[in-house]
Amino acid sequence: MNWNIFKDENKLEKIKKRLKKLPWNVDVNIVIELLKPCISIKTKIPFEKISIGKSKFGGLPDLPTETIWPNLNGFPFAFIAQINLEEIKFDTENKLPKKGILYFFFSTNQTDYQYESFEKIHKVLYFDNKTNNLKTSEYPKKYNELAKFKECSVEFYEHYSLPSYQNYQIIENGFTDEDENLLFEANEIICEITTANQDIGHQSLGSANAVQGDVSCYWANQESSIQNEKIENKKLEFQKNEKDIILLLQIDMLDENPEFNKFGASGGIYFGIRKQDLENQNFEKTKFTIQNS
Repeated sequence: MNWNIFKDENKLEKIKKRLKKLPWNVDVNIVIELLKPCISIKTKIPFEKISIGKSKFGGLPDLPTETIWPNLNGFPFAFIAQINLEEIKFDTENKLPKKGILYFFFSTNQTDYQYESFEKIHKVLYFDNKTNNLKTSEYPKKYNELAKFKECSVEFYEHYSLPSYQNYQIIENGFTDEDENLLFEANEIICEITTANQDIGHQSLGSANAVQGDVSCYWANQESSIQNEKIENKKLEFQKNEKDIILLLQIDMLDENPEFNKFGASGGIYFGIRKQDLENQNFEKTKFTIQNS
């Protein structure tokens, strides 16, 4: 009997084999090296109430008692997701904490985006030792009706990503215009094999699936501290910042299950964090941006 018919290649090897068949101008081994593991997240309408402390998108957060709901100038942020880190099985590079819960909030007050920095209009909370003392919160006063998303359960899947066409890695490795166009086809191949969403998709870790240029490039610009220095010095600092920020969570604004699509725009909501802060489990200075088309 030919036992090979029962042998199924793992997803990564399937992806590599398919990517090697594309007509790259750049060395295909460079493309393979840029392929990074990440976590695809899919939402489902639950058939029953989601247990307290489980991962979910939308609904109300299960917070430790006496936790203050994040706000800016008295206006509560929108709650968008909670991730129970013990449920994640595909963090192959061990970047995320092994236990605890992450909570993601952002402002839906339009004036905040005109007058406030992006650091102030979002909040990521992390609790690692209080998860046995959780209570489902209630919406605070002044909560925006637009920010009431439908509660959905989530599942995590093995996924892989390549940098977007404006990412520093694409520029440093000399990708041609034809190579950059192939990145879109490569993403379709990856999503086909991993069954991830081919649009923006919900994702943690890896390279962000950007709508407008590159997300890490935007965050690096926020981090820049050099003002009147030589262009070369600023470029080096910029590249260092790009390499130092990790994608914590990417939200697909077109997902109808939690009704993220109520904003009427396609695009992504992105939360990031510096490597050192993530290693230290310090979520006080996370990064944030929204891109839409």
